[in-house]
Amino acid sequence: MSDDIAAATDLDVQERHWADRLGRLAIPVEILGSAEESPYRFDPAVFEAAALAALRRVEDSVSDRAARDALAPGGSVLDVGVGGGAASLRLGRDGARLVGVDASRELLEVFSTLASAAGIDATVVEGSWPGIAAAVPVADVVVCHNVAYNVAGLGAFTAALGRHATTRVVVELTAEHPLAWMRPYWRALHGLEMPDGPTADDAIAVVAATGVDLHVERSTRLVEAPVAAPGDLVAQIARRLCVVPARHGEVARLLEELPPPTAREVVTLWWDA
Repeated sequence: MSDDIAAATDLDVQERHWADRLGRLAIPVEILGSAEESPYRFDPAVFEAAALAALRRVEDSVSDRAARDALAPGGSVLDVGVGGGAASLRLGRDGARLVGVDASRELLEVFSTLASAAGIDATVVEGSWPGIAAAVPVADVVVCHNVAYNVAGLGAFTAALGRHATTRVVVELTAEHPLAWMRPYWRALHGLEMPDGPTADDAIAVVAATGVDLHVERSTRLVEAPVAAPGDLVAQIARRLCVVPARHGEVARLLEELPPPTAREVVTLWWDA
């Protein structure tokens, strides 16, 4: 077997493993059908709060530094899955030109508003990556934070990131799924044992199998305190858990007994173009 065929086979195996573990996180149809609101809806306020928190941060994160080290003054940054801009606004504030890509028009509006308020040169492209990639310009640095756990075809996704970077790609994700801490809640409220994967290690295996010279750095980051009032926080968590309002009291008790994490491990993957 040639090296190219062996690499392709390994990528296929790793990507199938990733997609299979990701698929097991799907909420069962019977629970999803009982929900009054979609648990998958993105709340623009949450993304705006994350972007503002990133702008307030005094020191660069590991991911910030990895991107900044590869960025020349006045360079360009492509932020895929931009959300509110938490991954790129800090770079734009220092003079980088930003392009934000996201499938959500609401989130692109949040990003554009924050960029404009900070005097940052930013444009947006609406669409899902990598399907929209042909309509997106290349950039010196490509960043992509907290998107991997929404992507089944992670190998093709990250390969397209690489084709759009002239200098470096920086991907950030949490060490385990950002909602993994809710596993005891699913058990208590629905009698459901949610799986404990995939993890960042599975993502690392996929990206490494694409053949890039991958660098991995781990760090710990404090989780920003929720900006919602207590009742609103209960409602947000209940929506994620497909719990109707009549059971919000149960969610409130779980939040007291098993509060959300105050810190989490973050994994930065980067490679040069």
